[in-house]
Amino acid sequence: MDARGPARRGDVRTAGARGRVAVLPAAALVALLLGGALAGAVRASVTPLGGEPTLAAWRDLLAAPEFRDAVVFTVRTAVLTTVLAAALATALALRVRRAGTVVRTLLALPVPVPHLLVATVAVLWLAPGGLAERAIGALPVTLVRDEHGVGIVLVYLYKEVPFLLVLLLAALGRGHAERDEAAAALGLSPLQRLRWVTWPTIRGPLLLGCVVVFAFVLGAFDVPLAVGPTYPQTIAEYALGATQGDVVTGQSTAAAALLLAAAVSVVLAALAVRAARGLRDA
Repeated sequence: MDARGPARRGDVRTAGARGRVAVLPAAALVALLLGGALAGAVRASVTPLGGEPTLAAWRDLLAAPEFRDAVVFTVRTAVLTTVLAAALATALALRVRRAGTVVRTLLALPVPVPHLLVATVAVLWLAPGGLAERAIGALPVTLVRDEHGVGIVLVYLYKEVPFLLVLLLAALGRGHAERDEAAAALGLSPLQRLRWVTWPTIRGPLLLGCVVVFAFVLGAFDVPLAVGPTYPQTIAEYALGATQGDVVTGQSTAAAALLLAAAVSVVLAALAVRAARGLRDA
């Protein structure tokens, strides 16, 4: 029996323990900030301004048809955005993985641009009476204030496809190129290399990136507020409207709505981390 095996496993466990210790301060800070925010939101959801603790805000929220419509609209938009962004980013990454720095930089340019800026430009150009309509006439489709949220999805795709692309191109680095060339030398077809070499390399980053995109879309309100329909609203828009409609109970309603969105995001993040660990150990 090779005595180096247990030693190597011990080195791996030691390195893993050191890595966990290294990220412990950052993890503690994030847990403190997130935990404090969630605790404050929970307190606000059950304690109206100047009132006694009550679950009335939760009961009213879950019974409101407008909130149910907001949940359906938000989840549908988030799922559609995430699926399309993942598909487009994967296809684009496979196409430009051997491209130079200039091409990669140009494709990543939308990443630091604020979402609200993109939404504002979309309204200026694509809204009824906007610059595009003045230049070429009436547009064949409605993108701004569309009841199905087409404009929201397009703005998010412009932002999130480059974000996922950066993650995938980082995974498709030199190590993957060497493995892919070795597989080609062994006679594997492009489809086989995609299935057995490329996909195992990108599925972890793609999964985690999709969770980030889904969670962001689930809780954002600036893009839907700028280009989305008046009704249905997103969950974040519903929460914002609640604070403006009723000064006393609006804060509790908004906190309850955002807590539900946050709970979904936290659950998805936990499932994604667990799945990523399973993929890594597989």
